[in-house]
Amino acid sequence: MLGPVELVGDDGQVALAAKHRRLLAALAVTDRRPLSVDELVEAVWDGAAPPSARKLIQVYVSQLRSALPDGIRVETRPAAYALELEPDALDAAQFERLLTQATAAGRDGNAALTVSLVNRALELWRGRAYGELAYEEHWRGEAERLEELRLVALEEHLDARIALGHHSEVAGEALALAEENPLRERVHELSLLALYRCGRQADALEHFASVRSRLREQLGLEPGPALRELQRRILQQDPSLEPAAEVAQPAAALPVPPTLLVGRERELAELAALLARREARLIVLTGAGGSGKTRLALEAARRAAGSFANGVRLVELAPLRDPALVVPTIRHALGIADDADKEPLEALVAALASQELLLVVDNAEHLRAAAPSLARLAAAAPRLTVLVTSRAVLHVSGERVFPVSPLAQEDAVELFVQRARLLNPTFARSEDNDAHVREICRRLDGLPLAIELAAARIRTLTPRALRERLVRSLAVLTGGPRDLPARQQTLRETIAWSVDLLGVRERKVFLRLAVFPAGATLEAAETVCHADLDTLAALLDDHLLLLLRNDARGEPRFGMLETVREFGLDLLDVERAQAELALAEYFAQLVDELRLSERPQQEWRRGVEQLDPDIDNVRNALATAEASGDAELFVRLAGGMWRYWWVRGPSSEGLEWAERALAADEGPPTAARARALYGGAALAWSRGDLARAKHLAEAAVSVAVDAVSEWYELAAHTVLGNVAHAGGDLATARHHHERSLELKVRIGLEPLVEKINLGAVALESGEHEEAMALFEDVLDAHRRDGNAVGIGMVLLNIGRVHHELGDHHASRLDFEEARACFHEVGFRSHVAYALQGLAAAEASEKRFEQAARLLGRARRELDDVGSSEGGSAPAIVAWVIAQARGALGREAFEAAYALGGSEARKA
Repeated sequence: MLGPVELVGDDGQVALAAKHRRLLAALAVTDRRPLSVDELVEAVWDGAAPPSARKLIQVYVSQLRSALPDGIRVETRPAAYALELEPDALDAAQFERLLTQATAAGRDGNAALTVSLVNRALELWRGRAYGELAYEEHWRGEAERLEELRLVALEEHLDARIALGHHSEVAGEALALAEENPLRERVHELSLLALYRCGRQADALEHFASVRSRLREQLGLEPGPALRELQRRILQQDPSLEPAAEVAQPAAALPVPPTLLVGRERELAELAALLARREARLIVLTGAGGSGKTRLALEAARRAAGSFANGVRLVELAPLRDPALVVPTIRHALGIADDADKEPLEALVAALASQELLLVVDNAEHLRAAAPSLARLAAAAPRLTVLVTSRAVLHVSGERVFPVSPLAQEDAVELFVQRARLLNPTFARSEDNDAHVREICRRLDGLPLAIELAAARIRTLTPRALRERLVRSLAVLTGGPRDLPARQQTLRETIAWSVDLLGVRERKVFLRLAVFPAGATLEAAETVCHADLDTLAALLDDHLLLLLRNDARGEPRFGMLETVREFGLDLLDVERAQAELALAEYFAQLVDELRLSERPQQEWRRGVEQLDPDIDNVRNALATAEASGDAELFVRLAGGMWRYWWVRGPSSEGLEWAERALAADEGPPTAARARALYGGAALAWSRGDLARAKHLAEAAVSVAVDAVSEWYELAAHTVLGNVAHAGGDLATARHHHERSLELKVRIGLEPLVEKINLGAVALESGEHEEAMALFEDVLDAHRRDGNAVGIGMVLLNIGRVHHELGDHHASRLDFEEARACFHEVGFRSHVAYALQGLAAAEASEKRFEQAARLLGRARRELDDVGSSEGGSAPAIVAWVIAQARGALGREAFEAAYALGGSEARKA
């Protein structure tokens, strides 16, 4: 209402038609008093209402209700309507509240607070109250009342500034306001006082004479008693009128950092908005040790200092050990004397009750028992805002938690470069050292303290050498500035400060969690670390744990910054081997339960996705199992993981783990050993190493028979059939696939994979009808089950049939759908095989450059996952190469092929 009438919601101004705006203004001006329909008709149409006006009012009210934001509603009363508002829903109400508070602050002698409150009140004005409606009968009285209060606010503002000693600035403003309002005696009083205090006694008396003359001429009146008394005191040069020493705005009692803050613009903007709104008055900056909470808090406070009438003060709690000393320390920092008649907190609240102050409380994490005192202080002192830094959430009423994350990559690099230059002015970022600097910052988790400590080593180490030494980072990160607290002079001490605050149970769980390089699910933390939700929540609050994300099943994952994890591993010492062995046993049990080798494709797909976030944990588990000498554990884990490496790659890693586990296992034939042999054989076949695949698969058959494991026997025959097929021995291939089919039926499972393999043999033999019949039978089954991988597998083969029969349009559709299926599950090698099929479709339509690019892209994908082209259709690939190279020429073909490879790398 303080300007043109506007409706503002959470998302900004709400557009209203002119009639709806008049209706809203009419209801608002009556301060919740119901208005009859006739009164609203008069207000909306101003004496020019149409015959349907009463009915239109009902329509307008209904439409207005749908546009109103939360906190404002139109209530229906008998033959009338009323506007129900939450407090401060009207800017006019906010203005009056602030003006009342400003006047009270002036009476209490807090002129600085008066200025601050009036500034905020006047900022609400956007023009004349009620805008163009101000001159109409319905709104004139309220508009004039608000305009009068606006002048009162201006007078309060001038008066408070004179009290603060700013008379030199006020004199001109007061005279201008007096010229605009010649009959307002108070503004003339302020003008006289400001002029006199500026040493302009003659100008003050001349102004009084001018005012008296104008009053006599226009009103036939003499100036009022207060104005005449002020003139008398000026004539007598009353000592009480002498200007007080200029009272400066309270300075921000904050240390000035010797270096600029790097990054953090987003955080500073968010903190500025929080501090400006005054909605949250206990703001707690939390984050890991070394994340820059104090530096951020000080910069935010420095920027906000001017908006707090009574300034900013800093209270440092790090030296304290007794929570009972927190309140006395705050009182001492603010210069508040003891009051023997009051409790310390009560005395502090009384002293701050009328103060508009920003209080920065640094390092509160080790004094959490005093946190309720901070909450009560913020609640009881209505204009106090408390900005706390703490490595742990305080868990008190009214607390607004503001997480401080590590620096983003570019900001971290910029911080390293800036700090390095301070110590070595010749240091510069270059192409030669950029990758090393980036890796240093990544290795240090973007923690500002760690980066600054690392940059301090640039005087003696090159970025490359520093990066290499950061394999054990904490040992390098020492020697911080001596003016920092001891806990911040090495990163180890910074982390130790937080760990030392833990209870016995929290410490034990924290240390065991350090063996998880990729973080732990709740189930893993409970099993390996004997954790529970309360303990994990406490470690999250202390910022020794991070909530990474949800896993494939929607469960939370708990992880650590790498620097914190390294510290935990060092503290584990002799217990580390025990914890890592528990981790290996957990993942061996997990892969046993997932049964990636045995389950249908749509089920092992979910298992692969479940293992994705844990793959680094699995690598750690494999290395632990190998080092422990527990061959059975090693074989279980390596064999159970083979399909993961087949789908996600690199297959070479999976094959290496399988063979190392098999070499370590000299025990009797078991299903676990058969699984590892079969998995290794499958991975070797996928890489095109047919001799190795055959050797492992034959051994798998033998072990599976001895272990009475028909599943792994049939699986090994499948690999032997594929190996024979790849070597051109179709009769042997058919024999092995038929044996697999026989065993699959015997154990009561539908032989879908076996039918695909037999269809592929039939296709290779030129028996297209038999091949298509087998493929379509399997495709129908997979479509019924929604098995994306199975559908893709069959379509790769059906696409080949259509290609060989010359139906290139159908072939393209088959390969496109196959690619979509494999892309959906992240099966990269088979995405590549589908791309090879699409290359054949392109070549069939004479688009040879595109065909070459698709082949290059497929080759890059296969190289990345460690697969050969043996799993695809070599004949198709050879045909495409011959066609494209013949049409384009060798040089152009190679260029297009290379371009496709680069496109795959970018993707």
